[in-house]
This record gives sequence, structure tokens and C-alpha cells, in this order.
Amino acid sequence: MTDSEVAVGVTHVADDTMKMTGCGSCGMYMILEGAPGKSFVCMKCRLIELMEEKIRGLEMQVESLVEFRKGFEQIMEQRHEVSEGKSSDLQMEAGLGNFEGRLGEESGQWKHVTKRTRQRKRRASEGEIELQNRFAELENEEGAQQVVTEGDRARKKRRAVSPIGKGEELMEITPNMSPRRIQDGVKRITRENGNGKNLQPEGTGDRLENSTVTRKRQVYVIGDSLLRRIDRPVTRADPENRRVCCLPGAKIRDVDLRLKRILKGAGKNPLIILHVGTNDTARFSLESIKGDYVRLGRTLKEIEAQVIFSGILPVPREGQQRCDKIMTINRWLRQWCYKEGFGMYGHWEAFMDRGQFSRDGLHLSREGNRLLGWRLAQLIKRALN
Repeated sequence: MTDSEVAVGVTHVADDTMKMTGCGSCGMYMILEGAPGKSFVCMKCRLIELMEEKIRGLEMQVESLVEFRKGFEQIMEQRHEVSEGKSSDLQMEAGLGNFEGRLGEESGQWKHVTKRTRQRKRRASEGEIELQNRFAELENEEGAQQVVTEGDRARKKRRAVSPIGKGEELMEITPNMSPRRIQDGVKRITRENGNGKNLQPEGTGDRLENSTVTRKRQVYVIGDSLLRRIDRPVTRADPENRRVCCLPGAKIRDVDLRLKRILKGAGKNPLIILHVGTNDTARFSLESIKGDYVRLGRTLKEIEAQVIFSGILPVPREGQQRCDKIMTINRWLRQWCYKEGFGMYGHWEAFMDRGQFSRDGLHLSREGNRLLGWRLAQLIKRALN
């Protein structure tokens, strides 16, 4: 048997097994293997039938929900009607009770009397009313002079009652005046009078000399040009006792030379926050920078103050070598501050965004200034408390 005869035999067998069948629902014809049943339904028609069954089930659920809602509304209406009927019955009973009470009062059987105290206003007769203009005296010069003389009389009475001698000037003391200012005023009055008398009340001289005015701790934030525009968030809480000293282009040596002059009159135990070192990393070596920090630490120890060093910020415009150098200095600075008894506050992770720096890649943008100012203000708050 040749190959062509074998192929013809296979095609005949295939024709016998594959038959064309029509769907009983949609009427579409399909070629299927074998002999399907008489009621053949295609897959699409089966899916449609399933969908229709689901829709019928949903419709039944909706109808049941609608019936439930109608029944619930009917129950609520019945309850409302019952409550209204009870309220109307109560009102009718109250009305009947009032009506019976009125009948009892009219018939004289019983009375319910409440205590009432009514005071009649006494009206003055027309002859007792005096019409007078209180400001008539100010309309002429004589009335004005009379008012002035009355004020002088009251002032003289106050002077007579005061511990200071008669005829001497009285210094007006307000609650906001300091003891030093009060003492200077008393001395000035004594010098003007020229009589050499001590105008202070007994026992006040020693109290003024020995009393000390409590002063809040002074806070100084000193550093290079990165401190621009941070004075507002730093000094907002206490403008009188907080200072921001910005030295553009300053290095560690410059801050060391100007430190004592800046802190002149700082008071006892001020809080000093130093942010310096960015400009040194561009010009000097690591050993030179460490030596400058050590000399600055010696100067700070001569001043009785609480010192906190602020870590050096990254410089986005420089390469990785500059950033590695700054990170090395920050690690050494933290260890050195712990050894010398100073504080150290780092900002490296908070300033990793390039948008926090200006176009030159060195100075901070407005967003960066706000962030640095807020962080330093929180640092001052924790340090003072």
C-alpha cells in the first residue's frame, strides 16, 4: 500500500468522526468530534443562561428588600401614631385638670395660691426730680480751673500719706521698673532737693542693694555663611536672649579669634552652638582641621558655658572625595566632643536632598534654611530644658 492510499484512508476516517452540529439555542453550526446529543447547546449559550439565572436571583433579593422596607416603614408609622395619641391624651388630661381647678376656684371649694412677692417701684414726684448737666462746669474756664484744683488737692493728700516728707517730689514707681532704676531715681531726687535727706523708706536701702535681678540664659549661635536667614526660627521663642552671629567665609581659626569679643556680656553659663568647618574642608588637611578644633576647644574651656558643636553639612557640588573627608571629620568631631565634655549634633541624614541647597551647591536654599533653623531651635529647646 502506497503513502497516498494511506492518507486517503485517514481522511475518510476523520470525516466519519467529525460532524457538523447546530446549537439548539442560537442556531449556530459547529464541527464537533463524535455524535453529540439531540439537545446540544454551545458554550456561549450556557454562559448566557447562567447569567440570566443570577439576574433572576438578584431581582428576587431586591423584591424581598423592598417588601422588608415597606413593612418597616409601616411599623414606624404605627409607633409614631401611638406616641402622638399618648401625647394628645396627656394634653387633654392636663387641660381637664386646669379646667376643674378653675371651676373649683370659682365655686369656692378650694384654691391653690402661690407666694408672689411683687414690689412696686416707687415713682418720684415731679417736684423731686433735679435736672442737672454734669459737664456744665467744663464749658467755662472757671469750671476747668476748679477741676484742676481738685486734682492738686488729691495729689497733695497722697503725698501727705506717703513715707516721704512733705513738699518733696514723689517718684512714680511702676511694676516693670528694676530695683536698680528705682534706686537711681531716689538718688536723683535727693540730689535735686539738695537737703541730703534719705528719701527711701526704712529698710528699703539694704533690700535694693542686696537684691539681684534674675536673668535668663543667653543663647549664641555662631558660625559661617550657612547660618544666613535662620535668625527668625531660632530667636522667635525669646528674641531678647538669643543671638545668631553669621560670619560669611569664616573658618575655625576666625571663630576662635572673635569668640571672646562676641561673648562679651553674655552672662553666666550661656549656651553656645557653633556651626563651622565647611570652608576648612576645602583648603586644609584633616590634621590641620583637627588642630584648629582643639585650639577652639581650649578657648571655650576658659569660658564657663554649655557648648554644642553642629556637624558639617554635605557639599553637593563637590565630588565623593570631599564628602568622604567631611564624614571623617564629623566622626572624629563626635568622639572628640564626647572626650572633652562638649555636645555634638549632626545633620548629615537630614540634608541628603539636593533641593535643600542653592544652585551653587554650597549654600542652603530657603527650604534648607528653614530646616536648619527649625533643627537648631529644637536643639536649643532641649538644651535649655
